[in-house]
Amino acid sequence: MKKFKSSISEYKSILILSSTFAFVILGTLAISLFIRGYRPDFKNKLLTPTGLLSTTSLPKSASVYLNDRLTTATDDTLNLPPGDYKVKIQKDGYLPWEKEITLKKETVYQTNTHLFRSVPDLNPLTLSGSINPTLSPDGTKVIYSVASASASTDNGLYSLALTNSPLNIVRSSPKQLSQNYKNINWSAAHFTFSPDSQKVLAYFKKDSDLNPTIFSNEWIQNISSAYLLNPQDPVSQNDLLDVTLRLSIIKLEWQETHQKLTAAKLDKLPKLFQNIASESAAFILWSTEEDKITYLANSDATIPQNIITPPPAQSTQIQEREIKAGHIYVYDIEDDTNFHITDSKDLSSNPNYSEINNQPVFLSWLPYSHHLTFLKDNQIKVIEYDGTNELNLYAGQFDPRAVFPYPDGNKLIILTHPYDTAPENLYAISIK
Repeated sequence: MKKFKSSISEYKSILILSSTFAFVILGTLAISLFIRGYRPDFKNKLLTPTGLLSTTSLPKSASVYLNDRLTTATDDTLNLPPGDYKVKIQKDGYLPWEKEITLKKETVYQTNTHLFRSVPDLNPLTLSGSINPTLSPDGTKVIYSVASASASTDNGLYSLALTNSPLNIVRSSPKQLSQNYKNINWSAAHFTFSPDSQKVLAYFKKDSDLNPTIFSNEWIQNISSAYLLNPQDPVSQNDLLDVTLRLSIIKLEWQETHQKLTAAKLDKLPKLFQNIASESAAFILWSTEEDKITYLANSDATIPQNIITPPPAQSTQIQEREIKAGHIYVYDIEDDTNFHITDSKDLSSNPNYSEINNQPVFLSWLPYSHHLTFLKDNQIKVIEYDGTNELNLYAGQFDPRAVFPYPDGNKLIILTHPYDTAPENLYAISIK
């Protein structure tokens, strides 16, 4: 009798253990299917695969329209049948975001929407004028000259550090690097930074109408004097050394630095794309996270399919892997996608990039975003990396040679003046 009761007890234990094990397995399977987007279809008594649409935006709490129907607000995740959708996200005071997407089963599509202000505000960064402002390659400092200060001793050479502090709690003030001297008037100088942004070359032209490529032989022959400076440290007249005779040596040193910096970044590209980037691109600009590049093709080429195994949630926007000379593209390193952005002939400013830095003045990545800013039809525009959502950010008066992104990605810097007789100053435009 005791053996019989013992057997029943063991059977119950086994049954409970088996039931628990089966419950855990079925629960895990159910959770896995739920996460992958499967939902019960009670009418047909089936589990139906869906896609997940994660509607994220900055700022939050924007309205989400699906096929022109108000559906939810950001940030939210929706289960939807696979298929094509028109997604529109908008918020009062901001420009609307729209995109045609293809939602696939068992995949998550994230909008990652950055909304831009419809009415940007302008705040002055300089007050005494700004002549020939030049942005460093790392985007953290601007060097320029002043000629209209109230006191003559305040005229001269200046640098402005672009801080990345939240909410503009700390705003840098311009720092005077050098006064004007009898034989040096900085307002006539032009500037170019070293590739590592540690030095700046201030130079004066013999013929101001000549604009050959920087560091070309013709350019060197047209230089009357040049000074190599630290963009952070003030310098006295006695410390100013003319480096005109060393320009060819400085060129070689900077080229070597540029090549080292470029080689380190090119190693991050897939091997099959490295040749295209190095042989068929006139310039390459890297996004802040260095997961995307934009480039101007200087010759036709073909990007092979599936350079890497594409991720499940690869962008469904139309790609162009047959690149054409004169077109500007963005290559997404992680997704292995290539998108046409615009054509160089359509831009309102010539490339005007140097032999060393290859930094065009008409195009730049907006830091910490998937957007590019560029000049077109005398307007400052922004476009997503996949060629969608081209928006006009600013259409007022500005100098097309001085449009810079702020390091925080929330502002642009422009050179403008409020009325004709006012000196041009640097202004920050809040765009987010």
